[in-house]
Amino acid sequence: MRTAIAALVLLSAGAQAQTDRDIYSQRALARALDDRCSLFLENERLALEGAYLQARGDLLRAGYHASRIDQSYDQISRNAANQPCSSDATLAIAAAIRSAFAGWQRARFQNYAGAPSPWQASRPYGYDSWVIAQTLPGEDHPLQVGLYNTDSTYAFTIAANLNPQIAVMALHVRNPAIAPALNDPSLGGLLDVEGMPSWTSFLPPAEGRRSFMPELRWSDESLAYFRFSEEALAAFSALDPREAALIEAFDAQGHLITAQYVGIGDFAAALAFVRSSPVLSAGR
Repeated sequence: MRTAIAALVLLSAGAQAQTDRDIYSQRALARALDDRCSLFLENERLALEGAYLQARGDLLRAGYHASRIDQSYDQISRNAANQPCSSDATLAIAAAIRSAFAGWQRARFQNYAGAPSPWQASRPYGYDSWVIAQTLPGEDHPLQVGLYNTDSTYAFTIAANLNPQIAVMALHVRNPAIAPALNDPSLGGLLDVEGMPSWTSFLPPAEGRRSFMPELRWSDESLAYFRFSEEALAAFSALDPREAALIEAFDAQGHLITAQYVGIGDFAAALAFVRSSPVLSAGR
């Protein structure tokens, strides 16, 4: 559902007829003006960032090239540079965002694009819980993936049903520094790739990937949890919304138990939703 995020669109009389490109342009303009004029408080800025990232993801999924979107943002930034910070237009944009933010903060839950299922995000509570999550429905080894809050630490986490076979998890993502382009091993559908999910063609490359191992493991009555570093969280959330990360589970002898893909989707927007909570600062 997008009711909460939609509130951060700068509404106009023709808002119902707005395209994804219109919505992106509005959020990009507000973001560019804030970069120059410091219009918003930290949590307001995070909420706007999440809305901007979601709009950018919509354009990518609609087939717009990333370079074209970036060129559009550069042009919007140049236009913003010519709009005085104290102008009526700038102040109207700031007032609209602040007004929408006040209501948006009351939303407790929000769904974001993900694969194979949407990311389900919720405001942090005072107890250990998932704040962003989706389930990977493996036949023998379903996994829960997302952001988990334990002892007020918010970390990328993978959980599996308690199973003495599973000793460790590994997370593999594309490394943009080595492999800047999305990796399609099927060459546009020309090749059959074993294990490739139907919802994406973009997988971590065999060469040019980053691999992360968990820094902590614990369990409750039903699940074993594997917590990853802040570096892993940053690497995952920085990926293109159209691509996937690979998760592998191994036994104590290093034998592969299961391998599953999770779509990046709008995870970064969901992360901004969580971090813009009034009870959670951006740095935690």
